[in-house]
Parts: sequence; C-alpha cells; structure tokens
Amino acid sequence: MTHPDTIARQGASLLASGAPLLAGAGVLWGGAGAAGRMVAASGQLSSLEVAAGRALIGGVALVLAAWLLRRPWLRGRRAVRHVVAMALLTIAYQTTYFAAVAAGSLSVATLVALGSAPVFVTIVHAVQRRRLEARSVAILALALVGLGLLVGRPEAGEGVWTVVGLALGSGVAFAAITLINADAVPGSDHITGTGVAFVLAGVVMVVVLLIAPGPSIQWSGPLVGWLVVLGLLCTAAPYGLYFTGLLRASAPVAALFALLEPVTSTLIAVAAFGERLGVLGWVGGALLLGAVVASSWTPKAAS
Repeated sequence: MTHPDTIARQGASLLASGAPLLAGAGVLWGGAGAAGRMVAASGQLSSLEVAAGRALIGGVALVLAAWLLRRPWLRGRRAVRHVVAMALLTIAYQTTYFAAVAAGSLSVATLVALGSAPVFVTIVHAVQRRRLEARSVAILALALVGLGLLVGRPEAGEGVWTVVGLALGSGVAFAAITLINADAVPGSDHITGTGVAFVLAGVVMVVVLLIAPGPSIQWSGPLVGWLVVLGLLCTAAPYGLYFTGLLRASAPVAALFALLEPVTSTLIAVAAFGERLGVLGWVGGALLLGAVVASSWTPKAAS
C-alpha cells in the first residue's frame, strides 16, 4: 500500500510540473466549437457575431484577471504593435473557425484548423532556413494524408470542402499567431496582451456589425448562458491556465497537452451532435494529430 506521504509528494510534483493546468486548458478550449455552435443556434447569430461575443467576454475577463493579479501593463510601441497584430489575427482565426463549424462538421473543422496550424509553422521555418529537411517532409506528408482521409471518406458529404477551406484559413491565422508569439515581446505580458488583443478584436467586429447589421439577435436566457460558457469557461479560463502551466512545463509536454483540445472537441461532436467520422476519418484525424506532435517536438526540445 502506497504511503500517504508518497501520494502527497507525487501530487505536489504533478502540480509543480504544470501538467494539470495544461490539461485543463486543453479540455476547456476543446469545448469552444460546441459552445459557439450553441450560441449561434440560441440566438440565430452569424459566425462574426459569435466571434465578437467570445472575444469581448473573454478579453474583458482576462484584462480584469491581469489587473487583479497585478500583471504588468503594456509598455512601448513594440508591445502596442504586437497587440494590434494579435487582434487582427484573432478576428481572422475566430471568424473563419466559427464559419467552418457553422458550415458543417465540428470535428472536421477543429481537427483541420488546429492540425494544420503547426504544419504551416513548420513550412514557414523550413522556408526561413531555405532547406526542406526530411522531418519537415514527413510532417507535411502526415498532414496531407490525414487531410485527404478526412475529406475523402464516404461520410464526409458535399459540404466538407467548404468546412476544410474555412478551417485551413483559420489554421493559417492561428499559425501566424503562434509565430508572432514565439519570442517574448518587451513590454507585453501574456495575459494582459492577450486580453487587450481580444477586447480590441471584439470592438472592431462590433463596429463592422454596426456598419453592416444583420438580422436582429434573439436574446434569451440560453443565449446569455452559452455566451458566458464560451467567453469565460472556453476562453478566459483556459488562457489563464495555459500561460500559468507553460511557465512550469517543457515545450514537448505543452504540445502534447494541446492535443486535448481537438480530441475533446471531436468527442463532443460525436457524443452531443451525433457526428460520425468513420474509420477513415478517425485515422485521418490521428494522422493530423501526429503531425502536430512531430512539428512541436523539435530535436532540441526532445533532448
């Protein structure tokens, strides 16, 4: 029988590693697509309206958390430019992702968007180095075969190309977010900067909606509830957990726990919305996730 002191030490070691925080972030992020779909259905919202609601609620919560935690504010022009770039990319990423979810399959939209982003990052790095290594070729091959299986499976349907096209656009935007956040930006705290970028993105999207308004929103209790779930539980909370856990965990560990997001989203799509990937779809999704692991696990990080 394991001694209680040993269990306590193992628990403390696990908490210190940051693993539970990263796992919580991945699972909560994985619910964003489903929550966004429920927001749209509850109030007949467009993908732009869903993205604006998520950005504003999540952004305000992150800024408030940064203030309560006494995190440093933005300092210098470089930090401001970084936040503006983050805001513009957030608009592109969120709107195309929720449009992909609305167009059809939640599982395919999430797997393609999150599975393609690290592959795009790997391609950019290869271009910057001006050589295509065998590892990069293998990652690209894994992703392409996985994408082909997801699109070509009998269960895919005719609308899958729209979903994939929008999800790939989301993946490009997310890859750009990853690249501009690869190095620390002087004068910009992660939580503060992300919160301000989200608020700015939300404000821009609201202005666009005011200039070109769509059908009126059907406000209701369920709509407000799902907006809170999307903005707080699926946005502000996981970002806080992720940035805190990232300070304690290695890059490979963070990359592996990031896989919980598409896995969670896919499981929700199957269990709650009755989506069926089929054998080829599950294999294709696994290959895409394998490409994510391979692109994140660099030889330097693995050593």
